[in-house]
Amino acid sequence: MTAGLVWRVVREKRAILLVLSLALLVNLGIAGLVVYPMSASVQTGERQATDATRALHAAEREFAAASATLTGRTRAADDLKKFYTKVLPADLAGARRATYLTLTRLARDAELKVERRTEEVFEQRQSEADAGNALVRLGISMVLRGDYESVRQFLNRIEAAPEFIAIDNLTLAAGSEPGSALVLMVELSTYYQRTSHGR
Repeated sequence: MTAGLVWRVVREKRAILLVLSLALLVNLGIAGLVVYPMSASVQTGERQATDATRALHAAEREFAAASATLTGRTRAADDLKKFYTKVLPADLAGARRATYLTLTRLARDAELKVERRTEEVFEQRQSEADAGNALVRLGISMVLRGDYESVRQFLNRIEAAPEFIAIDNLTLAAGSEPGSALVLMVELSTYYQRTSHGR
């Protein structure tokens, strides 16, 4: 098509072209004023929905972590209560009875000779008592004599005993004469709850 022919078609069909041009302008106006803002609004809504979903998942994770912490704290409190009531002796007499019988039996079973045993109650400082620490420590010192295998058995059995007895310190020395038995000096502890009358 030549340029002259195009201008002739435009002059003859001017009314139709004018209507089509107006319709095109109206469509462009509607697209610019209505459709584009609506699509931008939809995209914003989709972004907000995605952000809300992420926030919901983060909140669910935080809730699960908080629930696990609460469950763990409750379980720890229950375990601690069970430890205080079922594992630790109830008082000084119970602590002495449990440690004396247990340690004597373990030494005898390991074929160690008990040469000396002393006990000392370590009272809490006032700051510990004020902080709610209701445990009192019973310290036990023992001097035993025997061979290396017996010493090893004795220490292993203390560690495996159901009574709560902690090994605080130990010293192993050779006897004064060649071929004589080893001397084990061991410091142990157990704990019991302070009663209302102080011990």
